[in-house]
Amino acid sequence: SLRFEVMHPGPLFVRVAQIGDLDVSEMSASTYMNLVSRGDDRYVALPVFLSRNFRHSYIFVSRDSGIQEPEDLRGKRIAISGPGSTSHVVSLLSLQALNLDPAQARIAFLTIPGTEMNRRLALETSGVDATTLRGAVGDIYGAKGYTVLYNFKTAGMTLPQNTFVTTRRIATSKPRVVEGYLKAMVEAISIILDPAHKELVVRLLASNLRLSNPADAEEAYHAVTQSYERSPHVSLEGMRRLHKLLVQINPKTAGVRVEGVIDNSFMNKLESSGYIQSLYGRN
Repeated sequence: SLRFEVMHPGPLFVRVAQIGDLDVSEMSASTYMNLVSRGDDRYVALPVFLSRNFRHSYIFVSRDSGIQEPEDLRGKRIAISGPGSTSHVVSLLSLQALNLDPAQARIAFLTIPGTEMNRRLALETSGVDATTLRGAVGDIYGAKGYTVLYNFKTAGMTLPQNTFVTTRRIATSKPRVVEGYLKAMVEAISIILDPAHKELVVRLLASNLRLSNPADAEEAYHAVTQSYERSPHVSLEGMRRLHKLLVQINPKTAGVRVEGVIDNSFMNKLESSGYIQSLYGRN
């Protein structure tokens, strides 16, 4: 039997990296590659890319920042959850796409630990000038009139921000545990994408994103259902793009061979067995 523990991403990633007591877990892809670069080979990545869109889909600016175009970011502060975090990596990628070198432009990355809610509050109170936001939440802020400096939804790029990891010991000794975990995740995606479960999904989104306005919850639902793939394989191209960005933050990751840190066997088995297809045939 499987026992699930629900945690916020930040504390979860720290637990996986420092304690390592979970058999299978979601983990920041950048944190995983940083561990590998330090010679930590406890884990193997399962190339499951849950969302085809960027989890952080936009970079928004504060209403009082005076920022109207990319050049206005010079000398400003961008909130991230921590060095090497997903919000940090996505901020770097957006600046790259905007042709801004953060060092030359004297852009400061301000660490605001905790959940995305903390960065949202900092943005709303002008405690920072800009930050990245998730797709569902970002759509809501866009509707409220916040200026979008970069929109990853229309960029045509993918980036594996989070992946799943398991210890090499569990992958070898308890493969059924890993398969069961992945089956649960893939089945959850099928429920999200099934219109028959819309009411349940909207309710969960409203609760987890703290959305009191029904219209905001509806907007979040449409954003989420447009973000998932039935068969969530990771993109090797996306992994290489992530690797290139991480080298800017941590030069030691240059020695990591992307193709050698992921294990496709579990997802290939689910796909070839017909399990994923059976979920949608049932629905």
